[in-house]
Amino acid sequence: MNGSAWFVASPRDWFGDHVLLDTGETHHALHVLRIAPGEVITVSDGRGTVARCSVGALRDGRVAAEIIDQRVESRPEPEIVLYQAAPKGSKIDAIVQRSAELGVAELCVFESLRSVVRWEPPKLQRLATRWKAAARVVAKQSRNPYLMRTGPVLKWAELIDRITGEPCALTLWEDASERLRAALPDRVSRVALVVGPEGGFSTEEAATLAAAGAAPVSLGPRIFRTEMAPLVAASAVLWHYGVIG
Repeated sequence: MNGSAWFVASPRDWFGDHVLLDTGETHHALHVLRIAPGEVITVSDGRGTVARCSVGALRDGRVAAEIIDQRVESRPEPEIVLYQAAPKGSKIDAIVQRSAELGVAELCVFESLRSVVRWEPPKLQRLATRWKAAARVVAKQSRNPYLMRTGPVLKWAELIDRITGEPCALTLWEDASERLRAALPDRVSRVALVVGPEGGFSTEEAATLAAAGAAPVSLGPRIFRTEMAPLVAASAVLWHYGVIG
């Protein structure tokens, strides 16, 4: 598909022979990129469907793009989910952006027992909106037909419940005796990586995560910062299974 400008449209805005861009994407197309009627663009639904479209007339202030052809791309396996302890400052914004660029499928932020950060409900809502917007922008930039999923900040008990249901979960812990690559199975559909805050996980936290099914693993002799560790680990897993590299 040759449409150079990439847009994202919600699955509810696809109508068989055409797709409607929302007001934000319409503004970007018409007033930022100066795309004219008849030009070809690429539109994704964020769930694997990608279409080459011809820009048509406005409908209720929104671009209607006529579908020329489309395809459905399978998500590479395994999909990666990051469970990231809430860090200080703006570090989480960088983690969201870089994780989405790598192709991480899902990022869930949680409050660990050692987390310094404690966000109040109004800020949590603003952060959730910002993370979704950032994941969308990065998907467009990187031409990823899948949007990285983000959700509300999890409490420690909620994290443990989630970990229990993961088919393959690993905790990044500097005191672990097993290396990450040694703990990865031959085949798996999904890998969950649990990353601690600036101070790392306590022995008790690591034990609780291990009991829930997230075995402790090491990235080697170096100690990575909390904003670097998830990117190193996700890259290593994607390389291990041949998704990148």
